[in-house]
Amino acid sequence: MKEDIKATISIVISIVISAVLLSLVVVYCIRTWMPVDALDWTLWGIVALLGIYAIYRIANLAKMLGNKDKE
Repeated sequence: MKEDIKATISIVISIVISAVLLSLVVVYCIRTWMPVDALDWTLWGIVALLGIYAIYRIANLAKMLGNKDKE
């Protein structure tokens, strides 16, 4: 019982951290829209990929949380 609660809390905390990371990525990408230099474009692309990874992680963690509730 306690292990289930700990696992659920851990998943929820991971979802919150990923959501905060995603919000930071969105703010950065909006503020630096249409960079001028090649280095800025590279950084913008890396940050955009980080945002896509955050979305992927949130989806997987939500799926795990859904499976924990069914058990």
